[in-house]
Amino acid sequence: MVGARFITLCLPILVAFLSLPMLVRAVDYKVGVKSGDWIKYGQFNVTWTGSGTEPSTVAKEKNVDWMRIDVQSVSGTTVTLNGTVHYNNGTQTSQNFSGDVASGQGMTSIRVLIASNLKAGDPVLNQAGSPTINQTTSRTYAGASRSVNLLEASSASDSQPITLRIYWDQGTGAMVEMYMRIPDSSNLDAYIETSIKATETNMWSADLAAMLNDNLIYIVAGIVVVIVIIVAAIVLRRKKTPAPPSPPKPAVTDAKQE
Repeated sequence: MVGARFITLCLPILVAFLSLPMLVRAVDYKVGVKSGDWIKYGQFNVTWTGSGTEPSTVAKEKNVDWMRIDVQSVSGTTVTLNGTVHYNNGTQTSQNFSGDVASGQGMTSIRVLIASNLKAGDPVLNQAGSPTINQTTSRTYAGASRSVNLLEASSASDSQPITLRIYWDQGTGAMVEMYMRIPDSSNLDAYIETSIKATETNMWSADLAAMLNDNLIYIVAGIVVVIVIIVAAIVLRRKKTPAPPSPPKPAVTDAKQE
């Protein structure tokens, strides 16, 4: 699946440098989605920076228009998903994959789903050495303000650092944003940056305040345009409207009488 290559390469590194001692706590790993749920990533960006020739795989990923994940079925803590990648030329590819949100087994593609209702300090998976949630905060996704869990990590690799940030929606466990910066395996003087952000979903309703905040610049621009049009229309109307005729002057009579 397009985009999965970067995550697949990065996850072993992520687990390695986040395998730190942590407090033992009871965490209930549950699935927060159901069959029929979906989430669409309308913001998908890939950039390649460096000398030499850009890899063909990066050029292909630059043509991705959007990605969508559909929940096919849920059995215990195992979820079967369908991932669709739509390209700018109108073509698309689709792939089914499944995984266990508790153990992580089977979730070999991009980790778009973790257990629901985790919080800062909780391990992402129910296994020794699992990376832990760094922070629980509020951010806006798909038109609504959501409580989200952040997993952030960075590490040096040769001449280029590796950076990974993933946000998951706390209530559902669905990934809502991801940023990754990794060195190009074929050219260590170059690096690849990938960012994904959720823009639509049926798992929560858009919030008016959040929508206004997200689109504030467009709303303000629209209001300015409307005001300019109204003012221009008033000015044109005044220019086209003829001035009313002056009232006739009263006749002057001689006040003296013979």
